[in-house]
Parts: sequence; structure tokens; C-alpha cells
Amino acid sequence: MTDKPRYTFILVHGAWQGAWAFDTIVPRLKAAGHDAIAADLPGDGHDATPPGEVNLARYAEKVTSLIDAATGPVVMVGHSMGGVTASQVCELRPERIALAIYLCAFMLPDGLAVLDFYANYLEPWMKGAHARVTYDADGLTSRIDPASAVDVCYHQSDRTVAEAAAARLTPQPEGGRRSKLHLTPERYGKIPRVYIEALQDRSVHLPLQRKMQEITGCDAVYALDSDHAPQLSMPDALTATLLDVTARHARTL
Repeated sequence: MTDKPRYTFILVHGAWQGAWAFDTIVPRLKAAGHDAIAADLPGDGHDATPPGEVNLARYAEKVTSLIDAATGPVVMVGHSMGGVTASQVCELRPERIALAIYLCAFMLPDGLAVLDFYANYLEPWMKGAHARVTYDADGLTSRIDPASAVDVCYHQSDRTVAEAAAARLTPQPEGGRRSKLHLTPERYGKIPRVYIEALQDRSVHLPLQRKMQEITGCDAVYALDSDHAPQLSMPDALTATLLDVTARHARTL
């Protein structure tokens, strides 16, 4: 009887968040017999990187260092804006990555940035997180106020849990959202990718999630009847989905 593969899940948070966004998921994945590492991206309130020096390349450098220090096949999980970092890391370390999972995340094609995608596809009725951000005087960072975050990101979670998460959000360097992806079919294109929709998402609206599936393509689509942060609102269901998706779609390295 062949032992089940042991994967290292690398979990990449979205805008204004940190590794804490996966505090509910890391122990569940470990309990299922896998390794799990949540990244803190540079400049998101968890290190001293100046906002003007933050871009997608710096994000990818941080996450590839986690992969290089890890063992075994890697499953990349990008949540929200963390999807672009997951994609760029897949381009840089394709030989280590068995699967890329996009959790209501930005799954964009080569040459596109998050702000490019919004400029092309955001519709006037979409009043999610992007419509509610404010910027510092230099335009280097953005932030979302806690009340808006509860409304568009955490509305299905217990109110106390949602407000605690919203209070932890920090200013987001805008360089990451402005950086264009550099992806190739020979490297990024070799890695299976799966999209997990959040059907009640008020931040990255469902039509935007499906537009990304259309313009980028993926191997399969799953869905959770969740808000933008199923890590908080339904961690057991999300963990079960991550494990099921991995068992079905991860390639053998």
C-alpha cells in the first residue's frame, strides 16, 4: 500500500492582511498530515520594508525563500491579492510546485496587474473592497476601514471574530497591485491550477472571479457558499476543500 503524499502548503494572504489570516487553516492542514506555512508579505505591517520598495518581485522573493527552506512537493494557495504572488512564484519554482489553488483570488494572465484587471473589468455596481479604499498622501499605500472590511470581507463570520480580524488589517503598499505578472507557458503553464469560488463574496465579486477563470483558464473550479474569507467563516469546509482539491489535482513531482 502506497503512503499518501505529504505536501507543504504555502499560504499567501491578500491585501491588508498577514500570515494571521490563515491561523485557522494551518493547524487543520497539519492535523491532516501535511506541512503548512503562512507567509507574511513584505511591507504589510509585519516588517520594516518601506512601502516604496514593495512590489510583486519582493513578494515572490519572500515566498520562494519559504519554498527553498521547505521539503517535499508544494501546494501554493493564494487568497485574494495573494493570487498574483502565487502565480509569480509558480513561474520561479515550477519544479517544486505540484498544484496552485486560487481562493477567490486574482488568477491573472501574463502581463496583467491587479489594477489593470480592475480598470478593464470592474463595473459601476461593484462596491467591494477596491471601491472603499483610501490612500496616503503619496499614493504609496492603501487601507480599508474596519467597518467596510467587516461588510465586504467578513460578513458571514461571527461578528466578534469579524471585527477582531478587521482591526488587524494594516496599510497595503500599492506596488504589489501595480506590478505586472511575468509568466510563461513553459514554467507557470506546467502547473495544474484550480479555482475556489466564494459565492457570497462582496469584495472580489463573483463575476470578477469568473472573468479571471475565463481569461486565464484553469483545470477545475470548486465553490464554497462563503464570504471573501472562508478561513474565518467556514474553516472546516475550506480545509476539506483544499485537501480534496489537492488529492484530485496535484501532479506527481
